[in-house]
Amino acid sequence: MESIGEFFVELINLCIAGIGAVLTGLIMLFPQSPFSAPAAPPAGVDLGYITWVIDFPTMLTHFGAFLAAVITYYGIRVIARWIKMVRS
Repeated sequence: MESIGEFFVELINLCIAGIGAVLTGLIMLFPQSPFSAPAAPPAGVDLGYITWVIDFPTMLTHFGAFLAAVITYYGIRVIARWIKMVRS
């Protein structure tokens, strides 16, 4: 009986290690900091002097980071509700 128990323990450990590897790979895709130095506008777009007053590329970068944070929050919220439903 111990060999069957050890088999399932090893199987669960391998599953956890696989999930950890996948999550590590996904995290490695993110940049080091979403709030880095302001980016220059693309070469094809001539925004002229207005970028001295309003830095559109940096605004878009920050808006994208904010949007990702909000989407992550709602995703975790849904998962937490599913876990609560399964538990009760």
